[in-house]
Amino acid sequence: MTDAHETAPRPRSARVMICDDDPIVRDALGGYLARTEDLEVAAAVGTADELLRALDHQPADVVLMDHMLPGMHGIDATRLVRARHHGTAVLLMTTFGTEEQVREALSAGACGFLLKSAAPSALAAAVRAAHDEAGTVLTPQLAAQITASAAVGTSSTVVGASVERSREDLGLTEREVEVLGLLCAAESNAGIARALSLSESTVKSHVSSLMAKLGCTSRLQIALSAFERGLAQPPQPPEA
Repeated sequence: MTDAHETAPRPRSARVMICDDDPIVRDALGGYLARTEDLEVAAAVGTADELLRALDHQPADVVLMDHMLPGMHGIDATRLVRARHHGTAVLLMTTFGTEEQVREALSAGACGFLLKSAAPSALAAAVRAAHDEAGTVLTPQLAAQITASAAVGTSSTVVGASVERSREDLGLTEREVEVLGLLCAAESNAGIARALSLSESTVKSHVSSLMAKLGCTSRLQIALSAFERGLAQPPQPPEA
């Protein structure tokens, strides 16, 4: 007989590998993630070759990959990781990101792109979202960076009218617009469900509908498309 007070088993920790040529960065990332209860650092290496060898010997759920690596570039390494290890998600990290880099990362199979200046808590949240396939993995700072140029010199009246036309042309419902705004603010399905008093299954249905209407195949692509169309404002980084 099962004890009534017996607690359910905890879900397995997400196994993370770190690939960065800077030992200080590796130590900082590894030290923080190792202290996070639901995340486990499986390896911390300095090159793409070392990473690929490590993955051949032990599985990982998420790889934190430096965009600029000596030897094999982070983008090329991402392609190889995704080709060889389908169950491993890759988050690319950079000091300064551009829209071109984000799109290149997506085409290589990365599920997200982070600035190294992201707060440790945001980093852990991004790793969890990558592991659960349930979050827009794009830091607010980077979202603001890649859309700032499009906002320069644009009339707010014109933008407002354009946004309304875009919503109508895409056939977005009011609820889908609400879900889109929260998704672009990096909320997970659970977070969106709580904010809108919906079930997670309903949120998933709305996200699937948004993917179809925006012609996207991932949550990150939805966010970038929404920022470009003016359907959502990129989340702003906290003031220092």
